[in-house]
Amino acid sequence: MSYPDFPGSYRGIFIQKLCRELTRQGHRVIVVTPRIYSRSPLYENDEGIEIHRFRFPSGDKPLGQSSGLPILPMIWFMISGLWQTLSLSLRERPDIIHGNWIVPTGLIAALAGFILRIPVVNTARGMDIRISDSGPIRLLFNLAIRLSQRLVLVSPAMRSRPGLEQAEVIPSGVDDIFFSLTRDHDSPTIISTRSLEPIYDLETLLKSLPEVRAKFPEARCILAGTGSQAAYLKDLARQLGIEQSVDFVGSVPQQEIIRLLQISRIFVSSCIDDGTSVALLEAMAAGLIPVVTDIEANRPWVKNGEDGFLFPCGDSHFLAEHILQAISGHIAFTALEDKRALLKRDMAWSQIAAQYVKVYEFIRSQKIKVP
Repeated sequence: MSYPDFPGSYRGIFIQKLCRELTRQGHRVIVVTPRIYSRSPLYENDEGIEIHRFRFPSGDKPLGQSSGLPILPMIWFMISGLWQTLSLSLRERPDIIHGNWIVPTGLIAALAGFILRIPVVNTARGMDIRISDSGPIRLLFNLAIRLSQRLVLVSPAMRSRPGLEQAEVIPSGVDDIFFSLTRDHDSPTIISTRSLEPIYDLETLLKSLPEVRAKFPEARCILAGTGSQAAYLKDLARQLGIEQSVDFVGSVPQQEIIRLLQISRIFVSSCIDDGTSVALLEAMAAGLIPVVTDIEANRPWVKNGEDGFLFPCGDSHFLAEHILQAISGHIAFTALEDKRALLKRDMAWSQIAAQYVKVYEFIRSQKIKVP
């Protein structure tokens, strides 16, 4: 599975939060994760979580950032990850193997469980659906599904994918600290905490800003994230004449994310495809006005015109109009507070971890057999 690579890393941070909460609830958690960066330790203990990293030729970047399909690194990844998982499972004899992302790490979990007769829970996340129908990935995806005893999705929208219709839905959680934030409700600051990758379409957000600033010259935008489009987006901001109004702050630790949310008023996600977005949940928990793409994954969380706005993917004009409405006070403060209370009741990490524990305990109580 993904897991933060070093202090300040955000890769797989929601997996870390789930693992920490499971540990707090009295469960022993052992993590097998790839060693992406040479500076990452092969073994570490993170607040009681035992982390084991396996080697593969990453080139100091995640597989998903490679151009094309990196066949040889992926084969090495699979062999090394499976070997590490088998070795640790033989030594520790876990009750459950829990994989995150169906391909490739969920497939590793499923194969290890099949070989050692250990039940497997696999969680499918947004990227799984995007890649699951591309050539040979489809076969690997379907194999991992067949070998899993339970499947969990982070969004009900993902049930549209064949093979996932009966899967349980457990979204990612939100840290308690976000619910306690206080903000300046007159701030004209817009924030996005999504990666600077094509799937998140930050280009549309930047293109909306000249229209926003034409009516609110004091409006500013914070982009908190890194990715392969960083240079392109910075150049686009210069071309649009808004470079002085856009802060590219890069990857920042959670404490800085909290500070940035406190000084912001509007959260924008222009992602063209997604599962349940942790960034969106955190922003709403912090009381920001969400302005997000009108995709199936976002609709359960935002009531258009009531507690946020939905806009068509890639439409910078509609996005600008909704940002202007948000700045102008079209969303009632009480609606935002009602949403925060609802999220605090259902989406705190303690609640999310408890739902996973119920899945684990059901498998154990039913003595579900590995085929």
